[in-house]
Amino acid sequence: MIVLKIISLIIWLVIIPTCMGLLPAILMPEQERTPGVIFISGYTVMFTLFELIGIPVVIATVYHGFSLLSRLFIVSSLVLALLGAVITAAKRKKGYRLNLWSYSRFQQISLEEKVCFLIFAVIVVFQMYMAFTRASFDGDDAYYSVQGLIAQQHDTLYRINPNTGRSSPLDVRHAMALIPVWEAFIGEMSGIHPTIIAHSVAPLILLPLTYMVYFRIGEKLFDGKKDMIPVFMIIMALFQMFGNVSIYTNETFLLTRTWQGKSVAGNFIIPMVFWIFLSLFEKKDNWSKKQGNAGYWIMLACLNLAAGVSSSLAVLLSALLTAGLAVLFAVKERRFSVLVWAGLSCIPSAAYVLTYLVISR
Repeated sequence: MIVLKIISLIIWLVIIPTCMGLLPAILMPEQERTPGVIFISGYTVMFTLFELIGIPVVIATVYHGFSLLSRLFIVSSLVLALLGAVITAAKRKKGYRLNLWSYSRFQQISLEEKVCFLIFAVIVVFQMYMAFTRASFDGDDAYYSVQGLIAQQHDTLYRINPNTGRSSPLDVRHAMALIPVWEAFIGEMSGIHPTIIAHSVAPLILLPLTYMVYFRIGEKLFDGKKDMIPVFMIIMALFQMFGNVSIYTNETFLLTRTWQGKSVAGNFIIPMVFWIFLSLFEKKDNWSKKQGNAGYWIMLACLNLAAGVSSSLAVLLSALLTAGLAVLFAVKERRFSVLVWAGLSCIPSAAYVLTYLVISR
């Protein structure tokens, strides 16, 4: 049974998101089609899909909402994963290539870089070990973790008050932030209790996911100085370990409340926005001539909706950050079309906010 549960977790937390990430990678430049980019793209697509399916189900159903959401999400995610794998395989026969790691590339790294990467890996493994064996609990668990458990046991979504156990009207404030339901879904697929998924399993995925985003940001910031990237990653990992100067810092949320939406918003969604814009406007005089920009803009649009899986506020933050960075780069590039593309990428955010306002009335 334990082996089957582990296999199920690998399928739903690694294989399916990776295959889904192959879809946006098709529209990106070859140098960006790395395993890390494909993986973080896959989670962006997966969270977007979960919001697209989950929000209508939450609003329209009172009973059997969780089972309906699970069935729709299983079919949709498998279809997207299969499409990603099939299209990539077909295009590879026509010269399409992924930027995969190889032993020859590893040999090109200097000894100092290898040592620094090893130190960084040890720090991350230590953080994952501590997150897995020293699970932290706080008052929010009485709501977030219980909502996932209620979804599983009562087959309803945000229609029962976790504090009393009684039926209640739709909890509009939290109903559109579906990360507890996603954790309950992973628990349902693997046969593991949702609380265990949240406290013990989620950190094993969300911690590496966060550092993959930071690694991509480091590649953009230190372009031409690749030897600085492992040092940058060590510094970021140490910041996370010693950033508990307040209960409100993103470092505190990453290591003590990894499974909560606020942690996903601060450590995945917001850094992803920065990475996308750094990728769009790196080292070029005329950005519109660069092939592969469509993939980034589509990813940004998905991200602005995927932010809703963490919290409703994250949708506003990602949209405002998109608008601010777009204005900055539109002025830099002297191109109004930047604002047009940024505006189109914020349409999912606008739809999310409008839906929130309607159901809150």
